[in-house]
Amino acid sequence: MIRAQTTRVRALVHSVLLTQQFFVPIALMLLVVEAILTYAIIQRVSYTEIDWQTYMQQVHGVLGGERNYTKLQGDTGPLVYPAGFVWIYSVLCALTNNGTHVRRAQYVFMGIYLATQALVLMIYRRARVPPLVLPLLVVSKRLHSIFVLRLFNDPVAMLFAYAAVLSMTRTSTRRWSGLLLSLGIAVKMNVQLLLPGAAFVWWRTGGLRTTVVQLVVVALSQVVIAAPFVYAFPHEYVARAFEYTRQFNFVWTVNWRFIGDRVFASHEWALILAAAHIALLVALAVVVWPRLSHSTLPTIVRQGFTRRAHSDVSATEVAVVMFSANFVGIVCARSLHYQFYAWYAHMLPLLLVHARLPLVAVPVVWLVIECAWNVFPSTHTSSLALLAAHIVILVGIFRAPTHAKLS
Repeated sequence: MIRAQTTRVRALVHSVLLTQQFFVPIALMLLVVEAILTYAIIQRVSYTEIDWQTYMQQVHGVLGGERNYTKLQGDTGPLVYPAGFVWIYSVLCALTNNGTHVRRAQYVFMGIYLATQALVLMIYRRARVPPLVLPLLVVSKRLHSIFVLRLFNDPVAMLFAYAAVLSMTRTSTRRWSGLLLSLGIAVKMNVQLLLPGAAFVWWRTGGLRTTVVQLVVVALSQVVIAAPFVYAFPHEYVARAFEYTRQFNFVWTVNWRFIGDRVFASHEWALILAAAHIALLVALAVVVWPRLSHSTLPTIVRQGFTRRAHSDVSATEVAVVMFSANFVGIVCARSLHYQFYAWYAHMLPLLLVHARLPLVAVPVVWLVIECAWNVFPSTHTSSLALLAAHIVILVGIFRAPTHAKLS
């Protein structure tokens, strides 16, 4: 009798934590908890002004008629974000009485936060991620701060990025993925880190034609969104909005504190990181991504030149390809500032599961990353710990079994 009850309890625990049977009610419960928690944070924790007023000053310049990006400034620096940022924050400016009603802006960002969580949970549901790791999505102190206590533009960009990933998991909505991804890039250029993964998925689903069409959509939509600036001052716009040679301030780096200011600022270090990024992307394309479909890169390339119909690509494959492409860009980033945690925080549970780490190691590695992002200013120890945790995930991704199922 006792043995039978124990067996039933174990079966129930397994069903709740490791299968999709109760995923939806668990996800809905987490969203309700998040709504209550985030509202309480807004009410009880002081807002910290960092870039919001600068954003408003830059937007006011555009609304005043200025189209030269080199002349758009704020208290903390020049405008260095693409035109989508300008239009979205212009709306926020109008909604918040020219940026003075900060509490209202916080509620808007609470909505963005909950919408992002909902999109991520839908991606996880389709990718069959076990509910066991879902609490990791909702307990980040730094992530709540980025969204509702700092009002950075990174969450807005990632909202579009996750919408793009979700659209790619469904055949009926996949055609919109290029546009959604481009909308994210139009807010902040970090979303470009997902483009290599997107190109791979497009090639897998529709071959050369689909890939070219989607890349054209990405490029043309950037021109349309930035039309007033591109028409008036094209060079100035591109040079500022997509400045790949930008020099980052060592004061704010989270990931490379231990290498020292001189190495951090050197051109040689930038080249090493760029080469490492390219090498890791190539390795993903050759080793990791093809085995998700039990194939090889030469076979996938050959099929892409001949395919006319859509190929059946699992949601798990889409999520792993997109998230891993973004992750290697994070690992090799020239600098990670505190708000950049939003670039991949929601991806970590899925990547940790895919890396096939021992169950006890999943929360430990996540906690190391979370703690590193909460040390201010960063230290040699915190940045080394962050790098070590990233390497653990990276090694796990390359060593993961060939099958794509996560649960």
